[in-house]
Amino acid sequence: MGGKNKSDPERVPEKVIKMDIIRGDGTLLKNIDLSPKNEYQEVLQNVAIIIDTWENTCPLLRTLGLPGQLIGRPLPVVKNIMVGQLYDQIEEYEPRAILGDITFEENAFTGKLIPIIEIEGVQTEDEET
Repeated sequence: MGGKNKSDPERVPEKVIKMDIIRGDGTLLKNIDLSPKNEYQEVLQNVAIIIDTWENTCPLLRTLGLPGQLIGRPLPVVKNIMVGQLYDQIEEYEPRAILGDITFEENAFTGKLIPIIEIEGVQTEDEET
């Protein structure tokens, strides 16, 4: 109740780099750059890794990713759980990302659910005071 929502002007720093959208379908990870050009690209790539990773699949960081217990559950239930999980995961493992809305593209026939995350900006080191 006392938390800041995405429309709160204090939540988004004045020097927000730009806004982008990340789809959780793996397209951003097809060409991983181990030396990103800037901090913004690094944060986008990190968020893409978080949303495309299943929990317990990263050897030295077992808590990274989405829980596998979501597989096979009803889509409305999965959506509700995933929104909270995605916010928590990104806040914990990539706190520089300023998150906006999380929506989903779904195919009820195949049961496929693709998270679409709106990144409102990236908080850089000089903005952290």
